[in-house]
Amino acid sequence: MVTLSERLKALGVQVGGQNLTKPKGRPHSIKEIVPGESQETPFGEAYVVNQFFASDYLHGQNPLAFPKSLDRLAAWARDARIAALKPGNFLFLDTETSGMATGSGTYAFLVGLGRFEDGGFRQMQFFLRDPIEEPAMISALEHIAAPAEALVTFNGKSFDIPLLKARYLTNAAPQPFGTLLHVDLLHLARRLWRDMLPSRALGDLEVNLLGVTRSGQEIPGWMIPQIYMDYLFTGDARPLASVFYHNSMDVLSMASLLEHMADKLADPMERSEHHSERYAIGRLLADIGFAEEAIEIFESTLKLKLPADVQFQLVENLACLFRQRGNYESALHLWEKAAADGHVYAHVEIAKYYEHKASNPNQALVYTMAAIEVIKKRNTPTFERVHWGPLLEYRRERLERKVNRRATAH
Repeated sequence: MVTLSERLKALGVQVGGQNLTKPKGRPHSIKEIVPGESQETPFGEAYVVNQFFASDYLHGQNPLAFPKSLDRLAAWARDARIAALKPGNFLFLDTETSGMATGSGTYAFLVGLGRFEDGGFRQMQFFLRDPIEEPAMISALEHIAAPAEALVTFNGKSFDIPLLKARYLTNAAPQPFGTLLHVDLLHLARRLWRDMLPSRALGDLEVNLLGVTRSGQEIPGWMIPQIYMDYLFTGDARPLASVFYHNSMDVLSMASLLEHMADKLADPMERSEHHSERYAIGRLLADIGFAEEAIEIFESTLKLKLPADVQFQLVENLACLFRQRGNYESALHLWEKAAADGHVYAHVEIAKYYEHKASNPNQALVYTMAAIEVIKKRNTPTFERVHWGPLLEYRRERLERKVNRRATAH
């Protein structure tokens, strides 16, 4: 019986790796390309590349610096402990991996860590010269992570940390990241710049916010797994220089982005000029309990020249904040302006005010009828008719009954 292997050989398909030949010439070792040192661990050697960036080092437009205040960022993260930590307690982390998934077959062959120290920022890159060195690498990482109390990542909650946890589990080692506080900058970036920037990828944030331009050494992330696999086969580390550069820039950019974000949240009136960014910061501050400052931001933003849809959203959010704080006079003023512009929601809010706060169902009925007339107009979007039509008819019938009962009682 002809086996599958024999059939493949008959078709000229190479089976197994015994006949493969590596490229000719002396391979360039990782130490030649990216100088580092071998660190002894209970499980063997771990290869580490260590760099120190002095406090005057410019990453883009600004020196690397720790935020002056983390109070607002801690409030967004829902953990007040973050605001009390010292700079050296934060560990910035980014991984380069053998694949794009987080399953058991994927491992981190390069782990970049960064930490603020006296006089600057230290960066350590742990590299697997061979997958067999993984136990040594994760042991070295555990030693470095031990003094840390918080992680800063970019999409680390979804990718880097689950992958590293899986690797520690595979190696039957206690993983050091589960107890650390975690600030994932990607989630905050999406809140702040969803409407201002077409992309919230770290590389795009670097260019648009930090003034960082990567050199010709930079490579796209999707190429990195294949470069490492090629290195394992050929032993030639030259292409890995670009991978180390990519990882280093990611870690530095996270440190710079943390300060950029925290400073904007701490002083948005001075640090933010773009209307959509101000609006996003105002909404975030309102969500985390800084309503008075959110009101100030919204009011100042309304003075700018805004697209009609942005102005509509701002007015709606500002009026909502006034209502929540019991300032119905200011809310009513905004609703009346919005109603004059034909916004149905504003008619409804005014009707609610007159019915429930002013005890004036007659006036509530007037605004309800006006809203019904608005949605009857030919240019009213279908979804508004579908949404508001039944609700307004129900409100009209209920208010008419209330008005009639009052008239009968008198």
